[in-house]
Amino acid sequence: MGELFGSFVSGFCSHEDVSVPGADGGPLAGTSFAAKDIIDVEGFVTGCGNPDWFRTHDPAPRHAAAIARLLDAGANLSGKTITEELAYGLIGENFHYGTPVNPRADGRVPGGSSSGSASVVACAQVDFALGTDTGGSVRVPAAFCGLYGIRPSHGRVPLDGIMPLAPSLDTCGWFARDAELFHRVGRVLLAWSDCPAPSRLLIAEDAFALASEEVQAALVPAVEAVTDLLGPAKPVRPCDMAGLAGYPDWQRVMQVTRGSEAAASHLAWIRSADPEMGPLFRERFEAGGAYTPADIADAMSKRAMIDGYLSGLLGEDAVLLVPAAPAVAPPARAPEEVYDRLRTANELYNCAAPLARLPQVSLPFAEAPDGPVGLGIIAGHGNDEMLLDLAVSLSDRLPG
Repeated sequence: MGELFGSFVSGFCSHEDVSVPGADGGPLAGTSFAAKDIIDVEGFVTGCGNPDWFRTHDPAPRHAAAIARLLDAGANLSGKTITEELAYGLIGENFHYGTPVNPRADGRVPGGSSSGSASVVACAQVDFALGTDTGGSVRVPAAFCGLYGIRPSHGRVPLDGIMPLAPSLDTCGWFARDAELFHRVGRVLLAWSDCPAPSRLLIAEDAFALASEEVQAALVPAVEAVTDLLGPAKPVRPCDMAGLAGYPDWQRVMQVTRGSEAAASHLAWIRSADPEMGPLFRERFEAGGAYTPADIADAMSKRAMIDGYLSGLLGEDAVLLVPAAPAVAPPARAPEEVYDRLRTANELYNCAAPLARLPQVSLPFAEAPDGPVGLGIIAGHGNDEMLLDLAVSLSDRLPG
C-alpha cells in the first residue's frame, strides 16, 4: 500500500460508491452533500481512512443522526470523502488514498483531517459537506480551501453514528461555499434558537501574534469589516490568564486530553488488528496511551480553568476574533518539520474552542499570495446561531 501517498486525488472515497437520495421536499431540497468517511451511512462500511479498518468492520446498520437530519430535509448524499486515518491529523495527506486536491491553492494541501469534505466543496462537486473537528479538522481545511466552516458547540450536533476520536472534544461540523447555504444547513442540524447579535467584540492579539506575517496582513481588511459592523474590538490576551503558564500550558492540556482519549478509543484495535498505517499515525495513538492518571488529572483541572475563563470572557454577548489557521496551506509532501510548525502554532491557540466546548467559524474573507486565509470567530457555548447569523451579515460586506 501507500502507492497514492503524496499524489493529488479526488476528495471522494474511491473504495466505495455511496449515493442516497433525500426526501422529496424540505429546506435543503435540491442540494447535494458529502460526508467524511467516519460518519455512518446505512448499508455501507465506514472506512475511517484506513483499508484495514474498512476490511474488518461491518456495514453501518443505520444512518448517523446528522446524515438522517440532512436527508429528511431534502438534501441528497453524493458520496463519502477521504479523511486522515482515524481522523487524527491536520495536514490532509492520507498514506493509503492520497491527498485531496485543494483547488484554491495549487500544489498545496487541503488541511485535515476533514480533507476530502473540504476538497469536494471547494471543487464545487457538492453544495456542502459534513466534517468533524476535534482540534481543528474543519476550521483549518476551511481556511486552506477558502470555505465557510464551523466547529459547533460541543453537543449541539449529535454524534450518534460517528467514529469517536476524543469524545470530550469531538464535534460534527460542515463546509459550504456561500453564507446563505452555510446558515441554512445550521438550521437543519442545530435545534435552532434565534439569538441576538453580539454586542461586544474582542480580538485575541496573542493568537494573531502566533500567525504568520502573511496571514496577519491578509486578515486586516476582514477584521476592519467586523469592526465596521460591531464596533471597536477590545484586545485581549487569553494566554495571560491566571494559573497557567501561557499558551504552552493550553497546548499541553490539549495534547493530554486528545491523546489519552484517542488511545482509549482506538489503541486496543490498533494493537490487536496491527493495521498498516501511515507515517507517525500509530505513534500518535501509542503516545496517547502513555499518559499517566496524574497527567490526565492535571489536564482536567487546567481544562476546567480554561473553560471558566473563556466562559466569563465571552458571556452571552461577545465574540472573539482569531486566525482560523496560523498559516496558509503548506505545499504537499513538505518536510515534516514544516507540518510540525503548523501543528504547534495551531495547537497553541486553536485549542481554545475545543477545550471550552465553544463554537467557532472560519470565514473565507481573506487571500494571501500563497492561498486563502480564514478569519476565525468564537462565541460562548450554545451561541452557534450568533456566529451563523454573523457570517451572513459579514458576507454582504466582504467577498466570500
